[in-house]
Amino acid sequence: MDNTDFAEQRDDLLESIERDVVQVRVALQELKGAADFTLNVNERIKAFPLTWTIAAFLVGAWLGSPRTSASIEKRRPG
Repeated sequence: MDNTDFAEQRDDLLESIERDVVQVRVALQELKGAADFTLNVNERIKAFPLTWTIAAFLVGAWLGSPRTSASIEKRRPG
C-alpha cells in the first residue's frame, strides 16, 4: 500500500466523519427542539376554564355510565 492510497483513504474517512458530525448536530438540534416543546395544559385551562370543566364532566359521565362500565368489564381478561 503506498502513501497516496493511504492519504486518499484518510481524506475519505475524514470527510465521512465530518458529514457524520454534521448529521449528529442536526439530529441533536431537532431533539432539543422536540424536548423544549411542551404542551402547557395549565395555560390552556386558564384560558378556557368553562370548556375544560364541561369536557371533564362529560368524560367522567361517559366513563362512569353503566353501559361503559359493563363493556369494560367484558373486555378485562379474567
